Amino acid sequence: MASGTAFSRLTGVIRFGLLGAALGAASVAGNAFDAANTLPNFFYAILAEGVLNAVLVPQIVRAFAEGRGEEFVHRLLTAATWLLGLLTFALTLSAGFWIGLFTHGWDQEKLALGTVFAYWCLPQVFFYGLYTLWSQVLNARGAFGSVMWAPAANNIVSIIGFIAFIAVFGGYNATAGQSGQGDWGLGKVALLAGTATLGIATQALILLIPMARLGLFPRWRWGLRDSGLGRVARMVGWTALSLLFSQGAMWLAIKLASAAQGAADGRVVASNFVLTLALGIYIIPHSLITVSLTTALFTRMSEHVMAGDMARVRQDLSYGIRTTSAFSFMFTALLVVLAQPLCRLLQPGVSVAEISVMSGPVVALSLGLVPLGMTLLIKRVFFALEDGRTLLALQIPMSLLFGGFSLVCVWLLPPDWWVTGIGLGQSLSFLAGAILRLTTLRDRLGGVDGPGLAWMHARTGAAALLTGEVGWELLTFFPGQGGASINTALLALILIGPFMVVLYLGLLRILGVTELTAFVASLFKGRPKDRASATG
Repeated sequence: MASGTAFSRLTGVIRFGLLGAALGAASVAGNAFDAANTLPNFFYAILAEGVLNAVLVPQIVRAFAEGRGEEFVHRLLTAATWLLGLLTFALTLSAGFWIGLFTHGWDQEKLALGTVFAYWCLPQVFFYGLYTLWSQVLNARGAFGSVMWAPAANNIVSIIGFIAFIAVFGGYNATAGQSGQGDWGLGKVALLAGTATLGIATQALILLIPMARLGLFPRWRWGLRDSGLGRVARMVGWTALSLLFSQGAMWLAIKLASAAQGAADGRVVASNFVLTLALGIYIIPHSLITVSLTTALFTRMSEHVMAGDMARVRQDLSYGIRTTSAFSFMFTALLVVLAQPLCRLLQPGVSVAEISVMSGPVVALSLGLVPLGMTLLIKRVFFALEDGRTLLALQIPMSLLFGGFSLVCVWLLPPDWWVTGIGLGQSLSFLAGAILRLTTLRDRLGGVDGPGLAWMHARTGAAALLTGEVGWELLTFFPGQGGASINTALLALILIGPFMVVLYLGLLRILGVTELTAFVASLFKGRPKDRASATG
């Protein structure tokens, strides 16, 4: 799973680099395309990533245990596919409305370009939904690897399309502030946005291969009576409300970020496209370890909950938090120190000024890596317990904190700092969410190994802080903090990055933290053992 995710993220980095080379990081066309391409991701997060992930794995595990698994799967897929199709059709027809809703302060020309992009991008919602439906079926049956490798197919298609775009229309001209040669006609829009949608379609359709191997190739099965979907509908309701609050705060953040460019009086500042690029960078380490481990543990915890074995749930939760936090602290130190050289290496086609405005949001978002991993894993426990009501109650203060902090930053800070403030607000909301959810879950599970987790995080955090301080001192020897040129960035990453990793691992060994090394060792032994602590 981790290797599949790593390859997907590697190709994703190349994809983002080519997109930056084609559109720039702070251009009008870049922000217009980003707003359009953000829409399907936004709806996907509500309809698929949250709602479907919340209910499918526990329900499919239950259905197969009761001997009605295949019938349940086929009826669920039939109903969901038709609903996805109708919803996608309605969203695409109203593309102009959604672009206006997600942006602020744009003139008519920029809104028109964003709307045209949106007509091509919104069909992604249908394929995102299919991907999530089919991937959850595969996860529930223990077939994790193909799900993690499928996004690589999307990236490969996008890479080919973006290379073709640059070859045909030209790349971003930082001096002129334009992307490609000529106006944005049908061919230019279709090649860029059509490629993005074709990639998502490929990511979904490639999962038909492992589905067929498991004998679960989708078949039309009409009718919902006695299918067990009534339980699903109740859980979906609570989860949908929770996701509305979560994505509502993200909607506000995107809208505020989109206004930064117009409020900057011609200065190069971070706007909505930079926010997307920063999110794409900081989420890489989270996806490599946290998502992979959480996906596997979710299925196991669902099985334990169904068997009434809360002790095993506590063990899985403690093991997951310890392991993901050990990795997340390391990557937090690396991203905070090496943000500028990393941005330069991943976005070689943008200007030095654009690299500077990208690094701030990356640092701000990276501060939330540890609590992000914790909230994801704890959320999966509530999903396994089929308790969407409590998740809703806990999501409301998180969303209010994120949205409120973002608004305060826009009111009090110059536009240069808006997106960085939004990133910091998201990190603070994850921290508050981790504390609230863990405290609430303690009563449900009869304990969550609180003292052990606190002591482990204190030691690991101290190691990350010292590692970051040493790395920062080393970075001062590089021109422009390592982001002045490709050669400077590459040299900084090669010399400082591995040194920081070795130093961090050495400090963990001195402090007696063995979760990270134990997990790496388990990769060569197969499935991680059930245990409350990697230290035994």
